[in-house]
Amino acid sequence: MDKQAVPEGGSSPGNGEVPSQEELLARLRAIRALVEANNESSLGTDMIVSQIYMESRFDKAAQARGSSARGLMQMLKVANRELYRLDNLRKPPGERRLEAELYREADAFHASLAFIDEATNIRAGTRYLQALIDKARREGKTDPIAEAYKDYRGVRNGIYYRKIRLAAEKLTLDPEGIEALRGLES
Repeated sequence: MDKQAVPEGGSSPGNGEVPSQEELLARLRAIRALVEANNESSLGTDMIVSQIYMESRFDKAAQARGSSARGLMQMLKVANRELYRLDNLRKPPGERRLEAELYREADAFHASLAFIDEATNIRAGTRYLQALIDKARREGKTDPIAEAYKDYRGVRNGIYYRKIRLAAEKLTLDPEGIEALRGLES
């Protein structure tokens, strides 16, 4: 599947109504296909699908009130800036841009409709998550994935990661197990 492809039925419900079981199952299948095509992390599809459900309930236009979090993966403006900064550091020193200019571009992208494109948001969110995993590994953390999820969410108690991991384990056993995802709502 092309990295830019969005499976049919891939757009969010976004109408404020509670989706039926059939609609949620169709959405789960579409999100799974999007994650399989766009996951840029070392984590499995079910982990990312569970995270997306926990973050946005599969609503690509989700935006947390009082926060800069946007899209399926609820990427913060500061996280998007960090991706731009890391990309900039990979360039030869003579080609690097000034941070102020870089951050203006990152903020403009974060505010754009392109940022909430499902495939784009999944690529950005999983790239950021992988950067956090890599950082935790460099720091010698005993569980780099748990540490990365603490940093992604900004809450250090580990509950967020445990909930996602448990839902992902259930989803792996039953790939259409919507109840595993609905358990994230409590």
